[in-house]
Amino acid sequence: MNAVRTVIKMHTSTLTWFFLPSALLIQFLSTLIVILMIRFFGGKTPIYPGGLVSICVLMFLLGIVSLNDTFSFALGWSCRRTDYVLGTTVMAVAVSAVAAVLWLLFSRLEIVTGGWGVELHYFHLPYLNDGSLIEQLCIYFVVIANMYFLGFVIGSIYRRFGRAGTLIFLLIVFLLMSIFSFVWTYLRWWGAFFHWFSQFTAFELALLLLPLTAFYLLVSYLLLRRAVA
Repeated sequence: MNAVRTVIKMHTSTLTWFFLPSALLIQFLSTLIVILMIRFFGGKTPIYPGGLVSICVLMFLLGIVSLNDTFSFALGWSCRRTDYVLGTTVMAVAVSAVAAVLWLLFSRLEIVTGGWGVELHYFHLPYLNDGSLIEQLCIYFVVIANMYFLGFVIGSIYRRFGRAGTLIFLLIVFLLMSIFSFVWTYLRWWGAFFHWFSQFTAFELALLLLPLTAFYLLVSYLLLRRAVA
């Protein structure tokens, strides 16, 4: 348990984890300034810039970067790989929880202020915010955590197989997705898929990400057990 706490402390001592809120704040302020300029020149259409995409991309990158910055250092002072994964998981879950709470608070503030006074819908989005506050909080948490561990498993592949192995893996994924997309387009299954997809609420879809997130974590652990520091 002491080793896990040490890993958490190691993560909190790096600036990588503090990049997320600062980058998101800069992106939000930049968007707000652009919208103010649009309003100044007469634009009146509500704006949906997709703020959730920004935090998902940042968490994905954080999953890759945090592993690259701390894994070798942790093993350097004889930290067990299991303790490293556990400590990193605790840190990622805590950060995801805090980010989800802040996201929910800002979404409520966005409603109260009428979209920050300029009809900017950055945090509060249709469909995602249709459920109760607890459901919205769970959606944010699960999505954010899922994106972190997706990045973490990519970083683990890099640690285990190196740059060449990672490029081969990404190429295989790209080819499989291309073939899948071509087959579904040829068979005209997309319409049926989107019809089936639309039957679920955002909360129900978020719950489907939980086993996928657990799978990412398990694969990462198995890869890091054999990864070179």
